[in-house]
Amino acid sequence: MSHDEQAREQASAHPPAASWLERVTAVVLVLALLALSWIVVVAYQPSWGRLPTVEAEVLVLLGLLTAALGLVSVVALAHTRTR
Repeated sequence: MSHDEQAREQASAHPPAASWLERVTAVVLVLALLALSWIVVVAYQPSWGRLPTVEAEVLVLLGLLTAALGLVSVVALAHTRTR
């Protein structure tokens, strides 16, 4: 069996829902990374891109980090399940 055939077989073993979940997780992780980068930039340039209140900034960041942690946990759990 060639390497290409093995790769196709492994790709078909993942259900479409898992693929969709992995994509959503990747988007949330990138958003969390951007939010953390935004915090560093705003620390040095306080006049750039602030939300109306500090509480809103904290809620946005906590929401993104909580979603990222939850989604990564679900994806990891899905990969440990037997098929």
